[in-house]
Amino acid sequence: MTASERATGPQSAPPVPPPSTGAPAIVLGGNEDTRLLLRGLLRLHRHRVLLEAATREAVDRLPASPETKILVLDVGTEKGEGWADDLGLLLRGRSDLRALVILPSSDPSLETRARQAGARATLVRPFAIRDFIEAVDSLAPTPAST
Repeated sequence: MTASERATGPQSAPPVPPPSTGAPAIVLGGNEDTRLLLRGLLRLHRHRVLLEAATREAVDRLPASPETKILVLDVGTEKGEGWADDLGLLLRGRSDLRALVILPSSDPSLETRARQAGARATLVRPFAIRDFIEAVDSLAPTPAST
């Protein structure tokens, strides 16, 4: 029996997965190119990007809502404590935000500062795209938690 003899009947296209709508996200900090890349990765993986900004003030103007949002904060090369203080203030006033902090280097004190400020997840640069998406998805609300 040849391959063409075995392939009888109509050929069907592979099933198309339904479009998923990921959690809304906010990209904060870093430089313009980094924010562009992070925004693209989030959109590629079906997350809605509500806001992209260099400073916290833009997030302060975003109205709070019951919908949980993922805040992706790129610390960049800033090693001062200002980013941690800003993150802490922002998260204390916004129960609708869950933070992922991208750190410039593997420094336990930076990770500790991020966690103390309220970050639920951290990544150290450089990181794999897969690790970024897994971290974002781990912060997304599940149907039971919304």
